[in-house]
Amino acid sequence: MVDLIRPVRLGILIGLLGVIFGIAWASYLVLGHERIHSALEARAMVAEKSKEGEVSGTAPGHHAEAQSNEAVSHSHKDGGHNNKEAGAQGGDHGVHEGHSMGAHDNLMHDNPMMELAHTRLVRGHLHAMGLGLATIVISLVIAFTSMPAIIKTAVSVLTGLGGLIYPLAWIAMGYRTPLLGPEMAESSVATIAGAGAALVLIGVLTAAGFTLKDIFSKRR
Repeated sequence: MVDLIRPVRLGILIGLLGVIFGIAWASYLVLGHERIHSALEARAMVAEKSKEGEVSGTAPGHHAEAQSNEAVSHSHKDGGHNNKEAGAQGGDHGVHEGHSMGAHDNLMHDNPMMELAHTRLVRGHLHAMGLGLATIVISLVIAFTSMPAIIKTAVSVLTGLGGLIYPLAWIAMGYRTPLLGPEMAESSVATIAGAGAALVLIGVLTAAGFTLKDIFSKRR
């Protein structure tokens, strides 16, 4: 049994890492909710400033990402400063502050662009979990085929890498959606996402092809 698994153990390991990443990312989506929304909101603000610059005749150039990072950093600093002030004042003001934060969060969820960005970030978690498990299954399937050992290793590793690349593309797309818009954000990661999907598809087709080959060859 160990000898059968040996050629595909790297693929299985990568698949397990994909599953672990999916779980970790889901945890961050919950625990880092405010930080994520601050980052998305900062990118949306940069996009609005860029549009204003285009209308006024000022070229936005290639500073959008840098402005976004600065806005995110500034937002985090302001958030920490405001939290300290709220803690110092306490009392009814703290309750009022909490109510305002809740209203602000609901407002962001009502924003279609923010909701789409968040949906794409969640899909990164779903794809990481699903493709991680798929990599493990494909690796185990090809381990029991007549495929040469070196091809087994290559196919399992490439499938695992594709299973990691594809969800990362969705996460990048989610963060870029408020800044670039839905279509441009999708186009910006299309090549990477396509490469990841192609690697997984190669693994699926190779596993299916050798499985069918072995089935029909045994019948003969």
